[in-house]
Amino acid sequence: MFTRLLTLWHSLRSSLWALPILMVILAGIAAVLAVQMPVRQGDDPVWFLYSGDAEEAPQFLSNLVTAMITMATLVVSITMVVLTLAAQQLGPRLIRSFMADRRTQLTLGLFVSTVIYLLLVLRSAYGSFEKVPNLAVTGGTVLVLLCLVALLVFVHHLARSIIADNTIDRVGEALDDDIARLLPESNSEQATAPDKHPSETGTALQLHKSGYAQAVNYTGLVDIARHADAVIELSFKPGRHVVEGITFAWIAPAAKDDVHEKIEDCIFLGGERASVQDLETSIRQLVEVALRALSPSISDPFTATAVIDRLTTSLAKIMKRGVPQWVWTDEDDKVRLLAPRSTFADIVQESFRQIRQHAQDQPAVLIRLVESLGQLMQQADEAQGDVLEEQIEIVVETGRRSIVQKQDLETLERRAKFALDRKTAKVR
Repeated sequence: MFTRLLTLWHSLRSSLWALPILMVILAGIAAVLAVQMPVRQGDDPVWFLYSGDAEEAPQFLSNLVTAMITMATLVVSITMVVLTLAAQQLGPRLIRSFMADRRTQLTLGLFVSTVIYLLLVLRSAYGSFEKVPNLAVTGGTVLVLLCLVALLVFVHHLARSIIADNTIDRVGEALDDDIARLLPESNSEQATAPDKHPSETGTALQLHKSGYAQAVNYTGLVDIARHADAVIELSFKPGRHVVEGITFAWIAPAAKDDVHEKIEDCIFLGGERASVQDLETSIRQLVEVALRALSPSISDPFTATAVIDRLTTSLAKIMKRGVPQWVWTDEDDKVRLLAPRSTFADIVQESFRQIRQHAQDQPAVLIRLVESLGQLMQQADEAQGDVLEEQIEIVVETGRRSIVQKQDLETLERRAKFALDRKTAKVR
């Protein structure tokens, strides 16, 4: 249940409608309460309240509504233009990060909720000749003034949000949050896997739907395996695309068909990748920015190197964390579930492989790749060092095949030797 709620929350958090709708509901409640609580001015008027009479209030509110609808249309138009530019320059998959931006959601919600508030107050003001909704009209005026200030701030924010460095930093922060959430502490203990896996001795289970694995209810699978006194092994990890009819899991010993259905219900599929349990989703978003920058139509090595630098920062955080859990036990410490996980080698490959492939004719990018891998080498353990050393050798081999200028190749090889010498010195 918690995994399903987490998936739903992730979808709501990255939508442009959830927070604005909540603000619209609050604005409607505020309008109803404000209309029911008029403040009578009498002989000593309160200076900050609306001072017009009941006949003038509807016209005043009508003017405010007209102005707000115009500004709200402007805000939506600006947002759509920025999203279009971001999709063209940085990649369509980056749109989700723009949609998840709280300032954008709050600004849209403020404008729409102000329009709703004014409409409800205007509806109550018509035909009311005995009392003036002073408090409600004043509240609408304050909201309009807030919208004017928010419009200036919003335009400034959108202008900064489409700068590549700011986008890279925003996606990188999301990646760092995923690292802290999905990876255990470095000293966490892992259970020992059984000698024989269900994939070798168990019954294969076929999938009855297709899509991207957005999340897996591991706790639910452990409970199912415990009640069936069996061990379950999954064939894929969150983030992978699966097709109907493939073997998605094995169970040993064999169980009833209703158990098979319960196991499949613990797999949440969707039409796109999500970072609920997939650490590589944000990495792919950063890589996409670099690939767009390295395309022949743009050819922007500065953005590509900025992506490499941000990925290096996140990889350094990953190196200090433990490996993801892949063996799950029940309350009696019996192994009940085996699930694939992303190794450090997988994450490094996901981070740098495609950048290296598209940067064959960009010596500056290849040199920065080697430099970044060398920085990671300084704080790597033996296993991580072997992975990084392999990556450095692959980058150097790519440079030898593609770099024409002798000086550029010599610089690449010198930086690689410097990085590898640090590993040797560390081992000694």
